[in-house]
Amino acid sequence: MELFERPGEERVRRKRQNRPVQAGDSLLGFVLLREPECDFPRFIRNLKNDWDIGTYALPELGSMLFEVDGLTVTCSLVRAPLPGNEVRSCCGINPLWPEAEQSIEGYRAHVIVSVSGVEDPLVGHVLFTQVLCSMLKQEFALALYMSPMVVSAEAYVQNAMLLKEGELPVQLWVFVGLYEEEEGVSSYTIGLRDFGHAEIEVLRSRRELTDVFELTFHIAGYIVDCGATLQDGETIGFSPEQRFPLRLSPGIAVEGSSIKIGY
Repeated sequence: MELFERPGEERVRRKRQNRPVQAGDSLLGFVLLREPECDFPRFIRNLKNDWDIGTYALPELGSMLFEVDGLTVTCSLVRAPLPGNEVRSCCGINPLWPEAEQSIEGYRAHVIVSVSGVEDPLVGHVLFTQVLCSMLKQEFALALYMSPMVVSAEAYVQNAMLLKEGELPVQLWVFVGLYEEEEGVSSYTIGLRDFGHAEIEVLRSRRELTDVFELTFHIAGYIVDCGATLQDGETIGFSPEQRFPLRLSPGIAVEGSSIKIGY
């Protein structure tokens, strides 16, 4: 299996086949707010201006519920931080935002955002991203938390706008984690399973940490963008000369089985 740049065709609307999907699945995220206020009117305007999604729903008691193409969107303001230490602990494992913990320190509220009734994971993730982008473009929004991912509001909005160019913001959908041991650098993904694929891992590579991250991220993007399924015993590479072996086995940093990439 080889990875090549695909032509710049419209990819957002393509149907994905060969994906086991559970009808009625839900996507859930949390918008962290600096102040316990949610600007729902601005959220509604953002939906219309950025994505041409119109809704006649009005917020009631800090909540909104509306439908888009058969999917149900719910946004609920909670005037308190998320309970426990989960968000803070996840900040420490997000390689793309090392300042996350300091940046969200003292946040005072959050908005629970969900999209339910998802049958096609790509369609569901696209709408989910549009809704979150519109919610994160308000004054008090600090970040998006979707375990184990923590993304700044600015970065999320910037990447979400790739949808307007026909690109898929896979970095908002699939988390790539890294850890180092004496034997080398390892990586893992969380999120590919939402698209019906096994998570991928690189174990104890002697390559540079940035190289391991980039390889893992690019392969994850290839899987989501093309609907590719990696098979045990095959190889993958970025050129006809490059071949990295694939092995399906119980996950090390992820639950269930994962595809190990020999890199």
